[in-house]
Amino acid sequence: MCGCVYIYIYVHNENKFIQKELPTMSFLKPFFCIFLLLHITSILKANTTPSSKAFNPYRIFITNRDVPKVVVGCDDLGANTLTPGNSMTWRFRMNFESSNAYGCRFYWLDDATLELESYSTFTVFDESFTMPDLCGHNALLFTVRCYWLVTQNGFYFSNNNASFPSNQWQMMYGWTKV
Repeated sequence: MCGCVYIYIYVHNENKFIQKELPTMSFLKPFFCIFLLLHITSILKANTTPSSKAFNPYRIFITNRDVPKVVVGCDDLGANTLTPGNSMTWRFRMNFESSNAYGCRFYWLDDATLELESYSTFTVFDESFTMPDLCGHNALLFTVRCYWLVTQNGFYFSNNNASFPSNQWQMMYGWTKV
């Protein structure tokens, strides 16, 4: 596949030009092939248009800590029912306009009757999360990660998956009672 990548020079020899491959560059071909393959693979794994930040895919985590039953519905991702200890996650790449935004609706259901007790709606990711680097960077996986924790007291945000409670988690939103 990568054998088609050649660098040629033209040498003037005996009144004619001869095409020769640069021997010093031939050792770079395998590295270029691996780079190209990794880059294409990372683009294909992303759910949205690839960005110029080729090695910075984003990943959002939403974890239910202690709400008996919460239904989470996020833009274009469908609805998920989370019981305590369960999580949902998705990954994406920023589009060229950096206009990715994910709004989510949270519904706290009574565990026995499944009646709505409380709800909340807010944006879990948009451009504001990228500017001050609110989300954390995972250098090993080249991934920017944002963590949300759903609790009975409200919604907490962190740039790493620290144990709760700790000063790593910041209270962002509360529940609205029905």
